[in-house]
Order: sequence, then C-alpha cells, then structure tokens
Amino acid sequence: MPDDLLGSARRQAEKSDPSVRAAALLWIARAESGGDVSRARRTLLEGLNVVRSLPNSVRRHLFDEARSVAAAVSPELLDEIPITSQSGFGQFASGDLVRVMLAHGHRDAAVNYLLHYEDPASFPFSYVGNVLYELGPQSSESARRMILVRHSVEMWRRSPISSHHHERSDFVQLFADSWKELPADEALAVARMIVAQAAEEPDAGGSAGYSHEIHFTSPRQATLFQILHVLRRLDPALAVSLIDSHDQLAAGARRYPNGLETLNEEAEAEAKRRKADGATCGGGYILMGDPRDFDRQRRLIDATRSGNFGPPIEDAIEKYREDTSPSTTNYAPKEYWPSTGTFRTVFYQAGKRLGPEAAKLLEQIPDDDLRLFATIELAAALAGAPGASIRQMKQPRPPNSSRFQRGASVDARSLKEMHREETDGPTMRSPDGRLIRCPECLFRPPTDLRWNCKCGHAWNTFATSGKCPACQFQWEVTGCPCCGEISEHRTWYVSEP
Repeated sequence: MPDDLLGSARRQAEKSDPSVRAAALLWIARAESGGDVSRARRTLLEGLNVVRSLPNSVRRHLFDEARSVAAAVSPELLDEIPITSQSGFGQFASGDLVRVMLAHGHRDAAVNYLLHYEDPASFPFSYVGNVLYELGPQSSESARRMILVRHSVEMWRRSPISSHHHERSDFVQLFADSWKELPADEALAVARMIVAQAAEEPDAGGSAGYSHEIHFTSPRQATLFQILHVLRRLDPALAVSLIDSHDQLAAGARRYPNGLETLNEEAEAEAKRRKADGATCGGGYILMGDPRDFDRQRRLIDATRSGNFGPPIEDAIEKYREDTSPSTTNYAPKEYWPSTGTFRTVFYQAGKRLGPEAAKLLEQIPDDDLRLFATIELAAALAGAPGASIRQMKQPRPPNSSRFQRGASVDARSLKEMHREETDGPTMRSPDGRLIRCPECLFRPPTDLRWNCKCGHAWNTFATSGKCPACQFQWEVTGCPCCGEISEHRTWYVSEP
C-alpha cells in the first residue's frame, strides 16, 4: 500500500509546478526511508536537483527542508546541502537535525554530527542528553559518552558572553545529568566554573520553579540549585557556603537537600506508587503553538483516539479557505501554507490510526497539490516512518508588492491590524547604542512594529531582547517583515564603524 501511494504521488509530482515537485520529492524520500533506504537516497538527490533549479527565494526554504530530510535518510549528505540564513536558526536547527537522526535510527551519525559541530553559539546542548541516552549505559560506550560530554563542555566554554540565559541553562542541565561521565576532578572544575560564571551574570528577571513548593526569581540561584547535588558530592564545603549566602537556594535545599537529585528521586517514587495503585495520567491534553489553534489540536487528538477524522479534515478545509480567500490570500509557497501543514498532520495521524482505510478520506481534499502532500504523509505513516516537522508560512502580500511583503515569522494578523503600510516611526537602537537591522536586507525596524509570541502576546521584540514580557519565553530567532527571512536574534544588533 505505501508503495502504491508513493508511486501515485510521484506521477502527480511530475506534472506539478517545480517548487511543489521539489517538496514532494523530498517528502517522498523521507517516506521511503521507512523501507528502502537506498531508494530514498536516490529520491532525495533527485529532489535536490530540482531545488537547485528554483529561484533563490524558494530555494532557501527547500534547502532547509532538504537538510531535515537528509538527516532522516542519509546524514552524510548534509555536507552537500547549503546552510542558508533560513536554516541557520542556531540551536533550533542543529537540535532538530539531531532529533531527526535519532528518530530514524542514525545514532552514530548523530554522535559524529555533535562531535564535529564547532559553532558554540548554536551548539544543541539540550539534545546531547538524548544522544547519551541512545548510547546506553554499557561500559563499551563509556569512552564515547565521555568524549561527547567533554566536547559539550568545550562548546560551553567557548560560548559567546552574549548568549541568552536559557542557552547557558541548557548546558547546566546537561551537566547536571551527565557529570558522572567525567572524571571527578574534571567534573569539579566544570562545576566551579558554572558557579563562577553565575556570580558574574545579571541576577534579575528570572522565573523558575519546581513543583509548587520552591520558586526562584534569581537566575543565579536557580543555576546553583541545578548543580547542588554535584557540589554536595564533589565540594561539600562550597555547597554549604553557597546555601548560607543565598536565601532562595537555602529554601530549595531545605525541601530538596540534594537539589534536582532529591527532586527526581521523589518523582520516581511517586510514579512507582501511582503505578502500583493503578493510577494513570488521565485523559488530558498537551497543546502547543497558537492558542487560537487549540480547539483544532483537541479535535485531532480526539480523532486519533476515536478514529473519526471528519472534524480535523473540516478544520484543514477551513484553513484552506483562509489561504485561498481573496481577503486573506496566502502568497507564501504552497508547500508551506498552514492548510498544507494541517492536511499533512491529519493524514499522517489518520494513517497511524486507520491504516490503509485512511486513503478513502483523501478525496475530501479540495486541492490537487495539497492532496499530493497528504498522500505522501499517509504513505509515510503506513511505512512506519517517524512524523515530520511541519513548517508553515503566512505571506499576506504578493512578492515585491510593498515594503512589508513577506511576514514569514511575524503574524500576518499583526501586520494587517496593527500597522500602516509604511510606518514613519523612529527606528530603534539597543540600550548600548548599537544599530538594529535585519542581517539579510538591512531593514531597520521602527519602534511601533510588533511581533507575535506563541502565547499570543504582541510586542516589539527588540524592546526586550527577544524575551516575551507575557510568558517569559526567550526567542532565539526573529523574522523580518520586510524580506521574510528568519535570522538569529543576536545577529540583528550591529555596531557602527
């Protein structure tokens, strides 16, 4: 059945527009990776050839897609695919590649990717633990685990001072979990460096908590709590000294004497108790993204349980109406429409839940290209391929129609409802006087421009260095409303010569 669906998809792709054909071939390759890896590699190379023939504005996005597919199909091909500004999202991009490699069984490739990764500013600290877990506790893998942790330490040491706190916190969390992979003297040296670095950082604007019992408003003390168990073992005197001089750390230590180690032990004991009592996690939801999509997400979750995919398909059709309506036309590449992504997600889940019977639902999709993409996802599910990361774009104006022409990462509603076609507001500078401008097109944002956070809050991201004042999420990337490209937030700040 998957081969039949992919054969049909390939034939349709050959008759489609070049960008649709390129995306289809890339996604077919990912679906084929669940069975014939050599065939998947050939399809990926075929898709790359089509991508290279496309205009630059489309090619950038599809090269990003191709890197993700290469991580799934043939990680050695990553060296042959350009890293564009679109794919250079720092930890988001590098971490996603590691995630994809692991999901598709390329454990050794993920190890090698991390060991050869030399950009400390975008090193995916938060995914190193996943790789260590895949290596397992076997003594035969201890050398590789130690080398990987050492390389992570080196990347942390070389990280720019301007790194966001949550990026540094990712390393601290990694070290807290994996410090035993290092000899005791090395681990102690790293722990002391973390303490020293924490003492030099600004100690305001933080918010962290564990259960409902302890809360940190001090980023410094939250960091110290993360490694308290390490200090208790390797330098008890330093641990006591820090507790005596930090009130929030002291409160945390009274409740959890060995910090995260005690907290995790209690959580594991509670989980075992609940399991013994026959308790389950219940029937709740875990929802992410735009709150306006939460109802749609709930209906899809319900469909995966009940097998009734009618409501999620209606949701996808409604998104298609938005993408094609004269008043809300989406001028982004069709492969990245929100309706495309929704149909892909729905039919992947339908394939997992209903099996081949889900093919009968394809006829409800009102667009040939979107039906093509959904067919590929259905085939991927039937072939046992892991689900894909779905990228979506909303571009409310035709290319070159105005100054603000491609709101790829700025919410389209924000641009329509909050701002004039051309704004004459004063341009911004950082508190230290640096210029703020897009690293791709040199657009300088005015003070009255707004970006939308995933929590729904709208604000000028440069007023807070990318940190949402509503939910405190720290954004690593920022989209330009003028050229539509997405760049690391830190690269928007430049010093005048």
